[in-house]
Amino acid sequence: MKYTESNTVELKAILDDDMKAEVIAFLNSYLGGFIFVGVDDNGHILDLSEKEKDLYESMVINWIRTEAIYPNCTEFVSTWYNEDGVLCIQIEPGNQKPYYLKSKGLKPSGVYIRYGRNKSQATQEEIARMIRERDNTPYELEISRFQDLTFNILRLKFEEKGLDFSAFKPVTSGFEINGQFTNVAYWFSDQYQIETKMAVYQGLDRDVFRSKKEYDSSIISQIDNALTYFDICNEVRVIIDGKPMRTEIPSYSDKAAREAILNCYCHRDYSRKSNIKIEFFDDRCEIMSPGGFYDGLTLEQALNGEQSFRNEYVVKLLYKLGYIENYASGLNRILKEYESDEEKPQLQINPTNFKVILPNRNYDALYLHPEKHISDNKGNTPRGVNGVNDGVKTLSLRDSNLYRIIKKNPGLRTPQILDLAKPIDPEISVDIIQRRLKSMNDLIEFRGAPKTGGYYIKESADQE
Repeated sequence: MKYTESNTVELKAILDDDMKAEVIAFLNSYLGGFIFVGVDDNGHILDLSEKEKDLYESMVINWIRTEAIYPNCTEFVSTWYNEDGVLCIQIEPGNQKPYYLKSKGLKPSGVYIRYGRNKSQATQEEIARMIRERDNTPYELEISRFQDLTFNILRLKFEEKGLDFSAFKPVTSGFEINGQFTNVAYWFSDQYQIETKMAVYQGLDRDVFRSKKEYDSSIISQIDNALTYFDICNEVRVIIDGKPMRTEIPSYSDKAAREAILNCYCHRDYSRKSNIKIEFFDDRCEIMSPGGFYDGLTLEQALNGEQSFRNEYVVKLLYKLGYIENYASGLNRILKEYESDEEKPQLQINPTNFKVILPNRNYDALYLHPEKHISDNKGNTPRGVNGVNDGVKTLSLRDSNLYRIIKKNPGLRTPQILDLAKPIDPEISVDIIQRRLKSMNDLIEFRGAPKTGGYYIKESADQE
C-alpha cells in the first residue's frame, strides 16, 4: 500500500496524546479520514515492535472508553493493524459535532477541525456552525438581533420584475417566525451592514490600489452593484483591422463572472463576519466568498450537479427574482465558458472560503506584449495610438474603455462617462475624455442639443 497525506489521510510515526486532536479534527469534518501510525511523512513504513503495537491500540481504545474525546465517539472510530504492520485508525464524521477534548471543554482550545492536510483549533463561529448543523437549525432561520427592518430595495426589485410585493409572504419565505424577523430577512433588508468589497490593483499583488468600492445594504443592492462594477472593470480589447466586423475581446467572460458572483450570495456562510471580495489584478480576477461547501459536499459532487443548501430561502428568493436558475449548474457554466481557452479558471475550496480565479484573457496582449495589440490592429485607415499618426488603426486601452462604456451606456455625457471610467483609469479627466472622443470621431458621435444630448457609437461603426 502507498501512504500519502491528504485532506483525509494523516501519517504519524508514533502515537502520542497530541493525536487526540487529530481524531477530533476528523470527527468534526464532513468527510472523516484515516490516521496511519507507524509511517513517516515520506510514506516510509517503520518497524513497530509488538510492545509498541499493543500500546498504541490500547491508547486509542482508552481515549474512547474514558471519553477523553467527548461526546462519545465509539461508533465512529475503529482500529486495526493491516498487512504492513501499520496501525489504521478510521474516523467517520460524527453526528454529535462539535467533538472536543473533555479536559478543555467546549471552547476553541478543545475543539479541532481539519483544514486541508492540517488540523486547527476551531473559532467560536465554527463551533456555533457545528452546533446549528447538529441541531438542524439553519442560521438563516434564527431570529435576527436586528428587528427594526425595512425592505424598500426588495420592494423596488419586485416592481422591476413585474411581481406583486404585497403578495410576498414573510412567513413562508422564511422572513418571520412568531412575528419576529429572521436572519434571512435581515440580509434582504435595507439595514444589512456586512459589505461587499471590490478593488482594482496595479500589478499582480495587493500593494497598489487603482480603485476600490464597498457596497452595503440589502444583498439585492449588493448583487446589482457588484455586477455593475464588474462590468465597468472588465476591460475590453478592441481590434479594428480593416475587416467588416470589429473584434471585441472582454478580459473576462461576463457569464462566468455572473455565475461566480451570484454563487457568493447564494452559498456564503452568513454567520461569518467576513466580506465577499471581488479583486482585479493585471492577470486575473479573484471572487471570494466566506464559507466552503456545505454538509460535506465535494467539488466533484458539485460538478456532477449535486446540491447542498446552506441558505435555502436565499436561493429560493433569488430564483424567484430571476437572478439564478437553481439547477446546481453554475460551476459547470463557469468552466464551460473557458473550454476553448488555454488558461482555465481555478476553483479553490476550503472549510472557510470558496474562491474562483478567472484568468485575464487580455493579459498577454495588453500588459506583457502591448506590441501584439498594435500589430493586431493594422489596417488601412491611419489613426495611431493616442492620436499619433503611425499608419496603424488601433484603439489604445484607454480608448477601448471609453468605446465600451459608450456602447453599453449610449447617450452619456462627459461627466457620466468620467464616473464610469475613473475606477479603471484613475488618471483620466474630463479634458482627456473630450480629447480622446474627438480623436475617435470616426467611431463615436455626439447627438442632440449641447445641453441635453450625449455620445453614441456611430451606426457605421456599430456593426455587431
